[in-house]
Amino acid sequence: MAEADLYTIVKVACNEDLMEQIGRDRYFDLVDHNKVCSFRIKRWTPFNLFKEEVFKEFGIPVQFQRFWLWAKRKNNTYRPNRHVTPEQEAQPVGCLRAPEANDAELNLFLEVERSRQVGLPKIPPTVCSDDILLFFKLYDPLKEELRYFNIPFLGLVLHVVGLSFPPRLVSEAVLYVEIKFEPIVMCEHVDKMLTFRDSQLGDGDIVCFQKSPQVESSRQCEHLDVPSFLEYVHYHQIKPEHHSKYGCQISSEPKPTERGQGTDSGGSTLQTYSANVSDGKVRFLAYWVSSEVSFLLGRIHSTYKDTFTKFSMKGQKLPTVLLESFASFVESMSTTKVNEVQEDVLKQASLSIEDFEQVGLELSWLKKRLEEAKKANKRAESLIYVDLCETALKVGRAKVRELEEGLVKAKAELEDCSTDLPNSLAVNDYLLLDVV
Repeated sequence: MAEADLYTIVKVACNEDLMEQIGRDRYFDLVDHNKVCSFRIKRWTPFNLFKEEVFKEFGIPVQFQRFWLWAKRKNNTYRPNRHVTPEQEAQPVGCLRAPEANDAELNLFLEVERSRQVGLPKIPPTVCSDDILLFFKLYDPLKEELRYFNIPFLGLVLHVVGLSFPPRLVSEAVLYVEIKFEPIVMCEHVDKMLTFRDSQLGDGDIVCFQKSPQVESSRQCEHLDVPSFLEYVHYHQIKPEHHSKYGCQISSEPKPTERGQGTDSGGSTLQTYSANVSDGKVRFLAYWVSSEVSFLLGRIHSTYKDTFTKFSMKGQKLPTVLLESFASFVESMSTTKVNEVQEDVLKQASLSIEDFEQVGLELSWLKKRLEEAKKANKRAESLIYVDLCETALKVGRAKVRELEEGLVKAKAELEDCSTDLPNSLAVNDYLLLDVV
């Protein structure tokens, strides 16, 4: 067997890839898998071990990762259609590919659930029979711009639209489901007062939505709705020279990504990355992090001023991942009830603190808090043990009383029996002298 046959190329698409590609060099479906992060993994590597490699690349801990398998539909579209189950995660990577897929490739979508409060990863809820994985694209008729919109995908369509438009404009929103684009574009209107199930939507479907076109805007817009815009894009085959109105250009060249960027002659990789990472990020000290994480890190910095004194890195991507992972770790500790924590979880937390200290974070305050948590946990365990001992002691005392009462009764019966017995049955016994 050739060496290449021993490996599977795993291509992992995530929300960031969709946001980066849709509306720039891609309008239909979701993503070009040739432009996402890929891994070369031995076929017989357990999927659970592969998730560790994803953590190293994306900074998303394995317990926060959920993967979906892609499948080609009958209409030639390509969408995520089923999530990887715990049973499948125990299988080798090479066994997860679809039957019709390339033997050497496995395409995945990485779903990450995030906390609404601080935007940090959290363990995704179990996929129920009523849950649907939907993707949303927002169309702006005035700008003639289509972009990926990352919003929750469960519940009524009305509620979903309400997250992107003010409540007073919800009634003006129009929704379409993107069905296919070959050989012709096909979009169907979605009744926003129905649930997704009632609208016959399923995993991997794409919902395009927009504000309802106004009469006064019709004089400014050539393509008032999603279907007409997608037909226009399809007709022009996504060529840059065909669409430059309002400064919006359809480009066949992808925007530089944070992963795999090169450096032009005389350019700086650090500067290029900083320009990109600042989009959607805010500055914390000398680094870039999400605004939610910046708030939490800022509070830590103001309370424990020495925490980041020795934290110093020349790059940009790794510090961002480390700081956001650290914030996620602190948040998880702050929301954990001590009396519900198992000893192995506390040990894992200690190891995580040691790892963060290795990169220069001063965490004596956090270690002290963890020691207090260990003591509280030990006290909770001791209380349980004391309660068990007291219960066992009560049972034991009741048993002792029962044995003592039995002993007294046995002694009394023994004494009664002893008074009725002859003094002797030996030779020349006085009771037998008259008869012998």
